[in-house]
Amino acid sequence: MAFYEDKREHYGGALVLFKRNLAVAVPNAKAHRQANWYMRLKIGGRKGYVTRSTKLTIYEDAYEYAKSELLRLQQAAKLGHSLDEHTFEQHWNNWFERNVKNGAWADSRQYWHEKYAERYFKQYFKNKDGTSMLLNDITPSVASGYWDWRIGFWDSAEGKALQKYNAKRRGAKTRSTNNARKAPATKTLLMEQSALNQIFFDAFERGRLQQVFKMRAPAKNRTPTRRAGFDAEEYTTLTRYLRSYR
Repeated sequence: MAFYEDKREHYGGALVLFKRNLAVAVPNAKAHRQANWYMRLKIGGRKGYVTRSTKLTIYEDAYEYAKSELLRLQQAAKLGHSLDEHTFEQHWNNWFERNVKNGAWADSRQYWHEKYAERYFKQYFKNKDGTSMLLNDITPSVASGYWDWRIGFWDSAEGKALQKYNAKRRGAKTRSTNNARKAPATKTLLMEQSALNQIFFDAFERGRLQQVFKMRAPAKNRTPTRRAGFDAEEYTTLTRYLRSYR
């Protein structure tokens, strides 16, 4: 049985859309599940292909998304950026190392970035199995959920366990979990907002993130009521409906 199904080529084969034959690729997959479209892209000057899921089931939406990805990756290649998928942790480590090398921060600021990333950023942007999330799996809605998680962190089971463990440490330093405020101050959240926006914008500029979005900390620890934007599937769905009114 063929692995590719419903294969469609565009731009002389530079963009190929196809569906995986689930009976071959995932023998135990449920037959009634609607298959996603995959894209295979040929980027000029690079060997091989970039093959990824569009995570979309409607062909027209998948085609528009694949076209935008082809253009994005072509631009990234021209700028000499990597075309590989990056996790949040991989990108943060690279971003942090570049800033340290360039002397962008004072020692105290460098310490802040390192500790807050380990305690909060990397802990939130990870999968259920503990691995770091791919940057392109971080949608605006996932990103905006950070604030609720962050504000309630020290009341969570994980936060309480850290506080309990810290009390047993010998010679615990001042800058530790005992010194953490249960409800972060607005200024603290704004500092985290600034850092996260720098991280995500840098990822977008380097072609590692498909869409750019801004994170906004809630005022006075209030629960966020607005999302930062739409994810790729929501955006294409909205565009399709708007076009139907022409």
